Amino acid sequence: MKVFKNGNLMVVTDDRGIIDCEYEKAAGLYLEDTRFISRMILKSSHKLRRLHTDFSWDRIETHYLGRSKPGIPHYDIAVSECLRAEGNALQAELTVRSYSLEEVRISFEYDIICVFEDIFSVRKKNDSYNELESSRTLSSSPPRSFQYETDLERDTVENSLTSLSLEVRPGQIERVSGKLRLGKYVKKDVVFKKMLSERPVKDIAPIKKTSLLDERELGDLKMLMIPTVYGDFPGAGLPWFATVFGRDSLIFGLQTVDLLPEITRNILTVHTHLQSKEEDSQTEAQPGKIVHETRLNELSLAGRLPFERYYGSIDATLLFIMLSHRYYSQTNDWNFIRSIKNSIMAAAKWIDTYADLDNDGYIEFAPSGTGLSIQSWKDSADSVSFSDGRLAEPPLAPVEVQGYLYDAFNCLEKLMTLFEDGESAAVYALKAAALKENFNRDFWLESEDYFATALDKNKKPVDSITSNPGHCLMTGIVNEDRAKALVNRLFSEELYTGWGIRTLSSKMKRYNPFSYHNGSVWPHDNSLIMLGLIKYGFCEKARQLARDLLKVKDKHHDNRLPELFSGLSVSETSGKLIEYPTSCSPQLWSIGTVLVISKALDA
Repeated sequence: MKVFKNGNLMVVTDDRGIIDCEYEKAAGLYLEDTRFISRMILKSSHKLRRLHTDFSWDRIETHYLGRSKPGIPHYDIAVSECLRAEGNALQAELTVRSYSLEEVRISFEYDIICVFEDIFSVRKKNDSYNELESSRTLSSSPPRSFQYETDLERDTVENSLTSLSLEVRPGQIERVSGKLRLGKYVKKDVVFKKMLSERPVKDIAPIKKTSLLDERELGDLKMLMIPTVYGDFPGAGLPWFATVFGRDSLIFGLQTVDLLPEITRNILTVHTHLQSKEEDSQTEAQPGKIVHETRLNELSLAGRLPFERYYGSIDATLLFIMLSHRYYSQTNDWNFIRSIKNSIMAAAKWIDTYADLDNDGYIEFAPSGTGLSIQSWKDSADSVSFSDGRLAEPPLAPVEVQGYLYDAFNCLEKLMTLFEDGESAAVYALKAAALKENFNRDFWLESEDYFATALDKNKKPVDSITSNPGHCLMTGIVNEDRAKALVNRLFSEELYTGWGIRTLSSKMKRYNPFSYHNGSVWPHDNSLIMLGLIKYGFCEKARQLARDLLKVKDKHHDNRLPELFSGLSVSETSGKLIEYPTSCSPQLWSIGTVLVISKALDA
């Protein structure tokens, strides 16, 4: 599968660059969580031989050879087809060069199939999504305009690719072009939809400091960008997560705020406008809470899925506070921080009012809607288990989230001082100190010399050995006298593969190196651990981890750091990287990981 995108239009092809769902199930043209077109194949009056396709972040260019007349011994026509995403449109340009001794008349058309299909149906995440028709073929080779309409939305295709003919004189080059313009018009008041802009994305400001981010990753980052009226916002991953995700974008901000402050500002701005102002148990919304996910697919707009604006994330609000302060620390942009003060205060009030379900000083989650049952970063239903494989029951207090809470308290102390509220600043300083003391007592597993991955509904430590406690180093919540034991365990054979740190120890009952969260390796997970290693002075360990992740990038089939990969060790695979089959590529916080690797190598 290959993907290119610029703006809101995303195109998925097979590995050869062919847009046809017969060859690649996900192939097609997508806009705002809907597949509009599942086939777009070039047809010609002359038989053409396909040579190769060049891929870029916003376009593909395919090259062909043909004969001006049947039966002549040599190819004498060269054709190139450039498909370029731009805002909400796909531009198609055909270039013909003739080496014939006579004038060549050549015509083209596109075999296009329109299907207006929910992205969840395409992905088939689970059986409930199959209630939507798996394919809705509405037009083959549509006329100049076509639309599909329901009570909720109107989807349109405007087609100017219906007449593409050229007359090319000997030795000359001629071009012809047209476009497909897609449109989605939502008939209800949707905050996210009103934010979107139909323009192409803007260039990314040059990164001033030396980094490993090459032109490929910069292209990937531009591909992920979603144009909004508040600036370009980075989507989470392609092809399935080309939308706003709270945790993903905020962690990317933490990874890159020192190098990409303008993007960080856009991230914070968009989240202030999506921040909840009401309670809704179906969508897990609470006043002050930062959004987990936004969607414009048919199932979500109809309320059959809760993801139109979904808040089932226990950590995004904490990450928002952390990133707000880090942005100010890097930029001294007082005017911006003052402009989002109300959102920061609302996020702080959410912590005080809603986050601690039983007033024990820890943040827990207990799902109330039909969305995610696990609302921390490892959001698979089976990701929080005891060492013997039993699933922990909610309310759950994840270990890394308490670290984020500690960090957020410290950030709020500094922000309240900035806002000239000394009384509140003192309160948050006391809360941070108390949390650190209690955390190092309640989450520490004496028998394991390690931290529990969570506390369950009975406040029992969940004793599985995971990567999650590694995040706590970044936040500073780990007592100095326990940091070395934590780091030693992270780099032990049960967690360290030689490529990176596993999500779950190989000694645990639920360990599976091919699972999503129970034994795989996630680069972003490792990047947050790297930041913590640097913070606590374990710089050589940070460099070791950075070097090993670079090996992953070098061995990955498209030279990217993937979303995740198999947790099999280097020795188990004789040095062969085993990829995860449905990993997003490109993926936002894996791009951010490359920048963290740069910092670790310089540590």
